[in-house]
Amino acid sequence: SDYLVVFGDYEIISAESGEEALNLLSATSFDIIVSDFRMPEMDGTRLLQYIRERGESLPFIFLTGTRYEDLDLDPDKPGDSLYVNKSGDPSQVFSLLSQKICQAVARHKTVQALKKHQIEESDHSPAFPV
Repeated sequence: SDYLVVFGDYEIISAESGEEALNLLSATSFDIIVSDFRMPEMDGTRLLQYIRERGESLPFIFLTGTRYEDLDLDPDKPGDSLYVNKSGDPSQVFSLLSQKICQAVARHKTVQALKKHQIEESDHSPAFPV
């Protein structure tokens, strides 16, 4: 997390386990989730699954040393998460992570704004064309 402070203006809240992360999600609003794959009690893919089952569409990034092919992600949801390999030079890894965080959060906020606009437009459009 110290590296992320160097590469971006982030408020970082850490969880020691997937269960703790779910509890934090219930109590706090987040822009993005960055998780390892291997964690105590539940792995990152299970955490992602729980989050999606709750109806949360937050961007999710795996920051892990596990190969992408070994993550066991749902092939029907290719855009459901992003991946950054944490092996290598920490400054390069966290620079890439910072870029992906910024891109994912911006994309998510744009999609949410478009959805909100579409809902507002449908609420104000006449039931029958004039």
